[in-house]
Amino acid sequence: MKKCFSILCLTLWAMQAVAHPHAFIDLKTKLLVENNQLVGFSTQWTLDEPSSSELLYELKRSDEQGKQNLTEELFKNIIYEHYFSYLYDRQNNKIKFKKQPINYGLKAVDARLQYYFDVQLAKPVDLSNNEFTLMIYDKTYYVAMFYPATDKSILDFSQLPSQCHGKLLEPQVNAKIQQYASSLDQTQRDEDDTLGQMFAQRIQIICQ
Repeated sequence: MKKCFSILCLTLWAMQAVAHPHAFIDLKTKLLVENNQLVGFSTQWTLDEPSSSELLYELKRSDEQGKQNLTEELFKNIIYEHYFSYLYDRQNNKIKFKKQPINYGLKAVDARLQYYFDVQLAKPVDLSNNEFTLMIYDKTYYVAMFYPATDKSILDFSQLPSQCHGKLLEPQVNAKIQQYASSLDQTQRDEDDTLGQMFAQRIQIICQ
């Protein structure tokens, strides 16, 4: 990732991993709907314990201003990467987001660090007779961002109207690509930045 998570990157690059991915983030997402329009999504990202340790240490040793500064720094870099999020409509048009998240922050969840924030669409999009695909991923697959199958609360479609339904689609990655990802060490990057998308899960929303 070019700027990615700042201090998180420094932590990951110091780890002695030998293959992509080098870190893991558990995702949770809730679709936000108002007046039959998709207005955004609320998401939680929970880092794995090794990746969390340095950041949790920094948070614990900081005063309130220091914690706020760290939060702003980390979210600045997430915003720079377009929230690592990609949303498309039925015609495969990319839907833009507002620049600033709302309701955002950091918190400790046991020994793991969690980011939480709401992403607002630049303009609400009508749900009727539409279809949407949402993916959250690191383009280089340096960090694997995924919805864990063991957690039934990972996706919340409760705000979708009755004519809509949502589901999670798993990636179909062939053995050659999997072998390529496994061959990369932490000094290498996927040159065309397509590796992350190949491994990305997809939230699909279909409305009548």
